[in-house]
Amino acid sequence: MSHPLEIEYGLSADELLDAVYSRFRLKVALEGAVAEVHLQKNIETLKSSGFLARSEEHDLNGYPDFTIWTKKSDKPLLLECKNARDDDYRGKGAITAYRVETQKTRAAKSDPSSRYYGTSQFDILAVCLGKKTGNWSDFLFIKINDLARHSYYTNKLAVMHRVPLPESDDVSPWYHSLAELIESL
Repeated sequence: MSHPLEIEYGLSADELLDAVYSRFRLKVALEGAVAEVHLQKNIETLKSSGFLARSEEHDLNGYPDFTIWTKKSDKPLLLECKNARDDDYRGKGAITAYRVETQKTRAAKSDPSSRYYGTSQFDILAVCLGKKTGNWSDFLFIKINDLARHSYYTNKLAVMHRVPLPESDDVSPWYHSLAELIESL
């Protein structure tokens, strides 16, 4: 049985995977989708345990990746998912922290600040560490209020943020689990 993509593009699954593997930008886009699928699995686990009431996944420009509702509140929480970057923070040759970029691919011509995320665009940032740990279900989570602000546009987030190494004794203000972060609200 052929996958719908094989039928749509007239290529085999291997040819499609080879196309992704050999094209940097396409692979980066796939890594973003992989992170979102793993975050969705994380959210589904929290729903089946009764911790979350419901969730919605979004694939819309300018809108966070997920909306979740806890059993304790009717107020939705907006989640944005990003991957850790290839480059790290280093000190004396050793990796001291990972790095995540929080800016959009493009800015509107009429508003150069539109490339930066606003401080009210989402509530929680989920950073997938799969590129670093090899396990794409590894995440760290942080409240948007704990992220640094842009130096010029104070109602926007800074572009780069330090992400602690997951094995660190203290990762605060980051959280190892989405449930821990939500409990802290």
